[in-house]
Amino acid sequence: MVDQGTLTSSSLSALLHAAVARDYPELQPRGRDKVALLQAVLEAHGWRPVLALGRELRALADHPVIRAITTGPTPRHIVERWQTLERFGHSRHRTRLLHHDADGARMTVRHVAIDGGTILAVNDLFIWGAIIALLELAGFTELVVTLTPEAGAPVVIHGGPQAPGPRVLPDATDLATIHWKPAGGPRCEASPGEALHDLRTRLQQLLRGDLLHPWTLEEAAVRLSLSRRSLQRALRQEGTTFSEMLQRSRVAAAHALLGDERLTLTDVAFCTGFADHAHFTRTFRRYNDVPPSALRELLR
Repeated sequence: MVDQGTLTSSSLSALLHAAVARDYPELQPRGRDKVALLQAVLEAHGWRPVLALGRELRALADHPVIRAITTGPTPRHIVERWQTLERFGHSRHRTRLLHHDADGARMTVRHVAIDGGTILAVNDLFIWGAIIALLELAGFTELVVTLTPEAGAPVVIHGGPQAPGPRVLPDATDLATIHWKPAGGPRCEASPGEALHDLRTRLQQLLRGDLLHPWTLEEAAVRLSLSRRSLQRALRQEGTTFSEMLQRSRVAAAHALLGDERLTLTDVAFCTGFADHAHFTRTFRRYNDVPPSALRELLR
């Protein structure tokens, strides 16, 4: 079975065409590629609708890939997961996180072409809209997005004062600063009194709650209100290790997603936290004696 790409190149394209057909039928979106379609919207209606088309990503809130991204605990994590998805999809355009404030309420992101080429403003605006949508789906509020060109004044394109914003964008649209309301506090964790109760189940629940997180033994122990040595010893007594538990949790989650016809194998690998498609295939075969493509054919 040949993997035909990821959400970024299929579902997003379909979503864009459907939104333009709904809101701007006079543009006749059928048959146009993404860039031509966005450019037509820009020329006919200005830049704001292009940004709004990126925010149409909210319509995919229940898609497993989007859920995996928006599970991230902070905006920085969400952008980093989007970057991972771009790498999985071999995208020629990438977002790069340039700066993140220590207080966790502002970051600066650049949209770049990895081949050194030029990116049109419509592509930048579409991506800024998509990132806004991801942050909104994750529950972050009071978002303000400002284009910060190296020359000229910054331009607010989302949030902030209720002004319509400029009619004309700056020449450079590839660099954006994103502000949001800081989170109220850390997520609740298990209480110390429950530290040794059904440890294996609690660890599985913790890991499967966010498989894209770069879990370590040390962090898992803290989240379970245990010391590193206590968690390691308890797992050894059950005949397993933290690494083994993490890999089994990923493979089990992949099993559940293989029956979802919306997802490519690359999507499944991304959602379950594997480094790449090859890593996914190797690990899955190790635990199941067959590659994920074979199991998917059986499920069909």
